[in-house]
Amino acid sequence: MNGNYGVVRGISTKMKLGFVVAWKVFTLAGVVMFTFFTVNAFFPMGETWRIIKFIYMILTPTWVGYLLIPVSGKSTANVLFLSIIRKRRFYRSFQK
Repeated sequence: MNGNYGVVRGISTKMKLGFVVAWKVFTLAGVVMFTFFTVNAFFPMGETWRIIKFIYMILTPTWVGYLLIPVSGKSTANVLFLSIIRKRRFYRSFQK
């Protein structure tokens, strides 16, 4: 034994990791395009809404990019989804 217990980095593994990175980049690019195409559909035309449109156009891709960041081997979106599923009392009402 040579003591190397890491993940094997063959050509197929490098391709898989490359596809994961490409999927995240294309997802983020799609969200940016979606944001630019829908900003006028969600907010009315006018000078008073200009700052809210700008905030929408900046924050939406930022949130999606944050959810795609890897955290301990999984993306933040997966971690959030698992925490919501595992904690059933997360969304319980106070009136019960």
